[in-house]
Amino acid sequence: SLVIREKFHLFGYTGIATVLSNIGKALHWQRKYDEALDFNQRALTVRENYDATNHVGIVDNLINIANVLRDQGKYNEAIEFQQRALMIREQYYPSDHVNIANSLNNIATILNKQRKYDEAVEFYQRVLRIYEKCCPSNPVDITNGLINIADVLSKQEKYKEAIEFQQRALTIREEKYSFDHEKIADSLNRIGDIRINQREYNLALDCYQRALRILENCYPSGHVDIAENLQYIGMTLIMQGKYDEASDFCQRALTIYKQYYPSGHTNLATCLNSIGNIFGIQEKYDEALDFYYQALAFYKKDSSNHSNTTTYLNNIAEVFKRQRKYDKVLDFQQQALTVLKSNLPNDQFKIASNLKNIGGTLFKQTKYHESLDSYQQALIIFKEYYSHDHVEIADCLYWIAANFNKNSQFDLAIEYLERCLLIKEANLPSRSLSIANVLNCLSQVQRTRGQHQLSLIYEQNCLLMRLEALSPDHEDIGHSLSNIGEIYEKLHKSMLALDYYQQALDIYRKCLSPWHDDRWKMELNIERLSEELGIELDWSD
Repeated sequence: SLVIREKFHLFGYTGIATVLSNIGKALHWQRKYDEALDFNQRALTVRENYDATNHVGIVDNLINIANVLRDQGKYNEAIEFQQRALMIREQYYPSDHVNIANSLNNIATILNKQRKYDEAVEFYQRVLRIYEKCCPSNPVDITNGLINIADVLSKQEKYKEAIEFQQRALTIREEKYSFDHEKIADSLNRIGDIRINQREYNLALDCYQRALRILENCYPSGHVDIAENLQYIGMTLIMQGKYDEASDFCQRALTIYKQYYPSGHTNLATCLNSIGNIFGIQEKYDEALDFYYQALAFYKKDSSNHSNTTTYLNNIAEVFKRQRKYDKVLDFQQQALTVLKSNLPNDQFKIASNLKNIGGTLFKQTKYHESLDSYQQALIIFKEYYSHDHVEIADCLYWIAANFNKNSQFDLAIEYLERCLLIKEANLPSRSLSIANVLNCLSQVQRTRGQHQLSLIYEQNCLLMRLEALSPDHEDIGHSLSNIGEIYEKLHKSMLALDYYQQALDIYRKCLSPWHDDRWKMELNIERLSEELGIELDWSD
């Protein structure tokens, strides 16, 4: 069709652009992104040169190109094309038109993928306001708008707000549909997912079970949607530590999946993975590996789903990690990294996360120079592509410092720990235990360098935070008191050291067994210092 139209100009250039666009869409569906991009760009060029007044067609081509770029992970370029489409629509439609909302929604989706959640929420809220104003009688669009906002809020760990939006969506669906409609089950499942993130497992289980009852009324017993809910329940039971019950639900789901997808499917592989997780937690490692390998085999056949391939490679690595078989751990982590770099080069977040995993394994193997290199590569990626992700950046800085410390490069260890501390102090509550842990590390490094006054300051600040955040007889408070005692010994202030050792021992007696190493060590320290100071001990307590 395209060859004939181009040769004879049948139906003019508009027809040629349409055929080019259709071929581009078909190639996009086949995940042949470079070819799809080429045809869509040719279609756009034809329209802009020969059909410039057809703003609808031009917008359609711009959006097609943006969608391909989005799926390639080229988010900045994708947003540029979506914004061009939005600008054209703003020239022809009022600000509250549904087409404006659609363009805003497209931009929000890309921002969401970029983890720019505040901006994504802002765009989704603009979309929702338009839908509520221009389509009040269309609950589907309004519900989707509420769900989109809830999903982003959940990613931001704003779970209370996320549930409010999901509840609003559920209320609308309950008014529109019968009580046993699948859309109501969908809303219940979404609320259940948030409850999981809140670790409110009983409430999550209630949502999933209610959804399951609805789906069992909607569909025959072997329907795939029922299997999905059985799996949700199984995964929740895993988190509650009810492994036998969890296994039963996952096995029921697996039976349905095998019947429904005889040639394999993503859901089937996910279910195999869940069962593998159960065996892994139960330390039945051979069984866990068997299910993980089955899941991995499916994804190796399904060459299009590289993301899940890396997930299962990393799951297998995790089993070997629990067995302390670090050579095998490293092998599977490196396989995962190779898959990411070869097939998902634009998913920089996963690449950086995998580099961190490899760095952690190399650290366990005491290969500190190699571990350092992996963490530094990860840090470069996070700073370049996810500069707002303070958690990941701080974590990289922490482990880079840990490697420098192991290599006796103490000045560099302190430099990176202080950078880590600055980020945490800027982004976390002032008495966060995460900050306390960095202070503790800084204290240890300064002590190793012989800088005992500096070490004391860091450890005292760490103790203050732990006292505010933990119960008074928590083991970590005992550790801080013990550390301060050791520093005072180094400063030749034996009476102060003895006092802190005794405070530490008081806590250890409440939280540790009589034969625990830390308690035994503290008793020896107190006995030794008391003899040096000529103080008679009373062990009657």
